[in-house]
Amino acid sequence: MDEQTLRNLLNLESEKSIDRIQIFDEIDSTNSEALRQIQSGNTQNRVVVANSQTAGRGRRGRQWVSPKNAGIYLSHTRRFSMEANALQALSLVTAISVLEALRELGVQGLQLKWPNDVLFEKRKLSGILLELQHQDASRFVVFGVGVNIELSAGSLERIDRPATDLNSIVSESPSRVILLAALLNQLCRNLEKYESGGFSSFEERWNGLDCYRMIDIEIQNGDSRLIGKSLGVDSEGSLLLQTVKGIQSINAGEVFPSLRPLSE
Repeated sequence: MDEQTLRNLLNLESEKSIDRIQIFDEIDSTNSEALRQIQSGNTQNRVVVANSQTAGRGRRGRQWVSPKNAGIYLSHTRRFSMEANALQALSLVTAISVLEALRELGVQGLQLKWPNDVLFEKRKLSGILLELQHQDASRFVVFGVGVNIELSAGSLERIDRPATDLNSIVSESPSRVILLAALLNQLCRNLEKYESGGFSSFEERWNGLDCYRMIDIEIQNGDSRLIGKSLGVDSEGSLLLQTVKGIQSINAGEVFPSLRPLSE
């Protein structure tokens, strides 16, 4: 993969919003590198891509297994003028963007899990890690995206959640550069839309793809657990949970299918 080939596949919107692309053969973490770039004063909107990561990071301190050329390992840095609380739903917008890019390339049957997992048959295909960074009174978001393309049996065993890869879903996976360009094109398009109109235009799209909507779930957030029926998300991207005490708006936590009845 090289920068010029990738740039040739980007649409005009992506070209305008990405100032620099850096491609590494191996790195500790594309998100870590993006954060280092911001902290050192390199504040352009940029893309960091790696063929492999030695310390790939997922949500809640988990490792993202990143063998060489076995997936997409991508971080996109973008400056925002919006207040921090207005950025809450960006993780959902990113997940929608990944799913829509894969669907454009012929991958069917994908669903979403709040707040930002892309699943196939309840197995994780793609994960997202967003990190907020302030620098010189400016606000930056690093959008970390990982997509499994071809994981060995050993790599799958190292993942602590049910996972899958593209080669298990489709007969022929798109090339990494084509997939990467599709992801960036869709993400840049949706981020522009979010900045101009917020999450409300994405609410219906998310709820139509949410694999746990109208299903009893358990929300785990630290040591706390909350059981209820998922009602989907609202116009701010918060998860609405029907509990025995009424509807609650959830802004943080991890979703699991509930093994206990709602009445407990």
